[in-house]
Amino acid sequence: MGLLMGLRRALLGGRPPREPGPVNHVSLGCHCHMAQVLKTQGLRGWSGPFDWIFSTPGMVRDCLADDFASLLDRSELESVPLAERPGPEIGRCRHRTYRVRHDLPAVFNHHDPATSEADYRFLAEGVRRFRTALTLPGARNHFWMMTALGTPPEVVTEIGDLLARSGPASRLTFIQVRPGHAALRAAEGPALRPWVRWIDLETPSESIGLRFSDPAADAFLARLVAEEAAIASR
Repeated sequence: MGLLMGLRRALLGGRPPREPGPVNHVSLGCHCHMAQVLKTQGLRGWSGPFDWIFSTPGMVRDCLADDFASLLDRSELESVPLAERPGPEIGRCRHRTYRVRHDLPAVFNHHDPATSEADYRFLAEGVRRFRTALTLPGARNHFWMMTALGTPPEVVTEIGDLLARSGPASRLTFIQVRPGHAALRAAEGPALRPWVRWIDLETPSESIGLRFSDPAADAFLARLVAEEAAIASR
């Protein structure tokens, strides 16, 4: 136990590990922007596997369906050759199956769990915390996903159903970003499940990593997330 606790502290830069609790707000990606919004709103209490990787809704569905077996399979992880990366320290590692199935040239942007034991352990710890949240008795889990990728409603329904297997307190908010609009607006999306809420976020700007290109879009998103979190907590 002492060795494991020491590992967790090392992975978190010496700080005691933050773990799932009675209420958890969890990012499902599809990249780090969603996790950053939850953090700035004071909702993100711990790091999960989708906080810092590139994914797609279909990939997230696959991870939930096989309980992350493929994501954690070391034989699936492959360092991206330098000549194929957008830059020396970005787009560092890919996943063989997800590369083909979901057209993802790289899943791990700044990390390389194919060659770094520390990066792999960090990934595995994120998965462990995610599993803990799903199985923690009485926990209320609010999952969030944001993507500009055109997503079929049935994929979002499948994700919501997979999460709901952990209990009736699981909720999914799916934010479909629709850039290129003249003004900021949030609109109701398809009605899928009582525990799944789809929101269309129309915005003039695009996500550029941890934020939108226009700060006004991030301010709008922050208010939207705060309102949704408040509604779900009632």
